[in-house]
Amino acid sequence: MGYVFRPEDARRYHEWFLREPGRTAFLIEKEVLSRLWSPPSPQRVLEVGCGTGLFLEWFSEQGHQVTGIEPSSPMLNICRERLPERISLDRGYAEHLPYEDNAFDTVALITTLEFVDDPLQALREASRVARQTVLVGALNRYSLISGCRYVERLWKPTVYRHARFFSVFALHQLAHKAFCGSVPMHWRTCLTLPLSTLKYFRMVERSRFFQWHPFGHFIAMRIDPRHTMRTVQQPVFSELPASIGHASIQASCWLLPKREKLNHGPGEEIRPTHPFRNGEGKLAQPR
Repeated sequence: MGYVFRPEDARRYHEWFLREPGRTAFLIEKEVLSRLWSPPSPQRVLEVGCGTGLFLEWFSEQGHQVTGIEPSSPMLNICRERLPERISLDRGYAEHLPYEDNAFDTVALITTLEFVDDPLQALREASRVARQTVLVGALNRYSLISGCRYVERLWKPTVYRHARFFSVFALHQLAHKAFCGSVPMHWRTCLTLPLSTLKYFRMVERSRFFQWHPFGHFIAMRIDPRHTMRTVQQPVFSELPASIGHASIQASCWLLPKREKLNHGPGEEIRPTHPFRNGEGKLAQPR
């Protein structure tokens, strides 16, 4: 189940993104996610742990068919107040998604794995309902901002007391377990410097050349699952080997009497005989 945000947590979370430095941090996070995930056409997108719907709104503005699921009722109340009706909202948990297999093209977990009891099960569920991509946004334990969060939670009431931070390597290991082996993964990080300096180094933080190292506070990762089974709606087109055209194919639905196979001459036509009829066309009598 994990930590469920209370009304005061939901209010503080939403207000932080409405003022600086939260507004600029949110802009940079969206940019780094866009560099990893930019589908050519609208998709069915599910955001697990959608919070107050900030990223849901961003997905919807790009033309995607969006659904959000969130365990916190106060978070969902804020979503319903500010989001259009075309965005579907459900209440549920990341470890037990109430959707069918391959129900969505992309499943996003943005600052969600930090607050669930079982991150591995949450990723497995995301892989189950995602047909193409799993998009992860996580907080980096090895960033300068995380160091400030660790100190801050010793004396200040904050939701980060309940959070589990990750690293790029830890997310790689988690994905290998959840997807049962090596899968294509691409990652970037952002928000490397303290948030108090963001207004001075905004352009540096937004630069793609500054997002290749593993020490940014926000880790963006795209995972492309490789399913061993394909649905009927997704036919598999594979190139046949060249040798298959020269293989001899023997009929197995007709049985030839042994005498016919041995005594026919060259050029004579072999007429297949039904296994339950004799040579004269009559039904064979059982012996």
